[in-house]
Formats: sequence, structure tokens, C-alpha cells
Amino acid sequence: MVTFEDVALMNSATVKELKLAIKKKVNEMEQSKMGHRHISWKHVWKNYCLFYQNQKLLDENSALEDFGIRNNSQVQFVAYVMSKASGQAFKEEKTPFLSWS
Repeated sequence: MVTFEDVALMNSATVKELKLAIKKKVNEMEQSKMGHRHISWKHVWKNYCLFYQNQKLLDENSALEDFGIRNNSQVQFVAYVMSKASGQAFKEEKTPFLSWS
């Protein structure tokens, strides 16, 4: 489990802002530990979504507070597969990812 104790966002932050903060923090961690390394965030967001208390955070414009996300909330990456018939994303596997505070 990877935790980010210092991912700081405003109470009115959106899912998109959380994703950008995660991207920035992971890139900083990778840079400090391994030097320059490229993560394909397009690939990450295509194959995973953020997940909080049985809710997929798919709408980037939604406010985090709409999902009940507050200080010290734990948000996870969930691998998901898009159903071709319905166009619906469904959960395949939970991967604990971060603790937001």
C-alpha cells in the first residue's frame, strides 16, 4: 500500500484535481527514488479508476465532498473493465493506493 500523507487539496477539490495531485506526487516520488522515469498516466487512467467507499470516482468534475471524501479518507485505485454491451465500468479488483489527508 502506498500512502501519501501530504496530498493536500481544498475541501471543494474535484476528482480531476485529486488525480492531478496523485500524478504529481507519484512523479515526485519516482524522480527522487529512481531518477527520471516516465509513467504513462494515459494508460493508468484507462485501466484504473479511483474508488472510495463502494463508489467509483468516474466524473472528473464531481467535488470530492460529494462522495464524502474528507481529511484522512482512504482512496483506492480499482482496476476496471468496460463492458462493451452496456458501456458501464465495473469493478474487477481493488488495489489500496492512498490515504488522503
